[in-house]
Amino acid sequence: MNNQKSVHSPSRTGSFIDEKADSAASTECIHGELKNLDVGLALITGSIENGDLTPQEAKRLRRKIDWHLLPLLFLIYTVQFIDKGTLASSSILGLIQDNSLTTDEFNTLSSAFYIGYLIFEWPQNWAMQRLPVGKWLTFNIFLWCIFLGLHSVCHNFGGLFILRFLLGASEGSMTAGLMLVCSMFYKRTEIGERLGWTFQCNGLAVIISGFLQFGVYHAGTNKHPNQWQWLMIATTLITLVPLVLFLFLFPDNPTTARFLTPRERAHAVKRVQENQNGIETKVWKRYQVIEALRDPKTWLFALFAGFASLIGGIGVQYSILIKSFGFTTLQTTLLSIPSGVAQIIGITTACYALRHFPNSRSWIAVLAWVPSITGCLLEICVPFENKIAHLVGIYLTYLGSSPSFIMVMSWVTSTVSGHTKKTTTTAIFLVGYSLGQILCTQFWKDQYKPINRVPWGITLMSHLCSIVCVLVLRWHFVRENARRDVLREQAEAAGNRHILAMFDEFAMVEMTDKEGCVIRKRVDKMFLDLTDTENLAFRYVL
Repeated sequence: MNNQKSVHSPSRTGSFIDEKADSAASTECIHGELKNLDVGLALITGSIENGDLTPQEAKRLRRKIDWHLLPLLFLIYTVQFIDKGTLASSSILGLIQDNSLTTDEFNTLSSAFYIGYLIFEWPQNWAMQRLPVGKWLTFNIFLWCIFLGLHSVCHNFGGLFILRFLLGASEGSMTAGLMLVCSMFYKRTEIGERLGWTFQCNGLAVIISGFLQFGVYHAGTNKHPNQWQWLMIATTLITLVPLVLFLFLFPDNPTTARFLTPRERAHAVKRVQENQNGIETKVWKRYQVIEALRDPKTWLFALFAGFASLIGGIGVQYSILIKSFGFTTLQTTLLSIPSGVAQIIGITTACYALRHFPNSRSWIAVLAWVPSITGCLLEICVPFENKIAHLVGIYLTYLGSSPSFIMVMSWVTSTVSGHTKKTTTTAIFLVGYSLGQILCTQFWKDQYKPINRVPWGITLMSHLCSIVCVLVLRWHFVRENARRDVLREQAEAAGNRHILAMFDEFAMVEMTDKEGCVIRKRVDKMFLDLTDTENLAFRYVL
């Protein structure tokens, strides 16, 4: 290009070169290799211009994506939560007695799942950066089918610990994969609702698990396989269903989705331009990892995940807790079902609020903790003899905790740009989550039974800390958005075209095709794999 002076950004070294034309120009020009940019750029660059979709066509496309993608996500999340909860479900069906487990060993088995989850979280995210997401998730579903099925042949703590560890390692890909896929196919205003709908399936899983417990309870305690072994076998067979469906139906990204026509693929990419996130880039960029590690929101998200997941101990103990209130084993299997109903109601309410107040994730997250805080206070303050009040307390904790976690999950996917940075931030967020889940069972000890005031007090403290994290995150995003607005106003007042170009949502891209011809195209910056720090046009949702 003529009459250009290069302005190299150290953070972009190895990805592309950012040039600014002479003072009369106002658009950045990007030179780079296509492999270092977003996969959606190749599709948009090589596609024939078909114009914009009409509102009816756009709605039809979103509905088509929903009807293909969401049933698969709903199914896998339901099955995953059933599988993950088999330990809690089996606790009253003979697992503890047949494997001669102490209370501490039982709690450690829950931690083992998240130790595997923690150790393999970074490799899982690295693999999803380098490999096709859909195929990698399918491979992990296959692994966890094997590990779950092997539970039924265990007879001691050591065997169960190894299998729980491996189960956590394989299932650790699902939440990160869900967050990644939702950011590829959906707008920021749509992600929170769809994450919420998917997480509602955790409540459905609790309901189904309750009926499974009820069913296998009638197998008899002196038969082989035993009740808890039948539960493991049944859940393994159920897991084979999503394995087959994912193998043939789950897409890797919008550019290769077989259920979309070529024209629909191009428009599926275009419809998420407002996210400023791009689709994905199959190149690991070191500078984006460093930027993620230096970004304060990365650690605030991780801190929130750690505190918020301390409630997970209740998910492991709920069958034991309900039975301790004086109910029989058969009654306990049925009384666990309303916990799932409460979770569905809480998430539905939060999603409804987000639809009507789309820039209010933080306030919804804060308010969602109120029922859980109330439940903790009931467990701490009400006399233990009032078993109905304590039962209501457990249901209230299920009503309030999940909506807040979902709102912050959607925040992570919507406030981080740059594919490597996003996978790194997601990995650190889930590391915080897994650390909380490892710790959450360790304070439910025999010495605190039956009232368990100390565990409930720790859970209450974690709720309050989670609220503080959400409020600090909101303050951080409000301040950063305001800083960018002031910077733009100052650039406009000074007539600084170089700075103003950084706020433009578009840039000129020059690439060399296979024939050696230079392709020059004006594209949305979302396809340049810029981070949210690099792209000053990016605004943080609240």
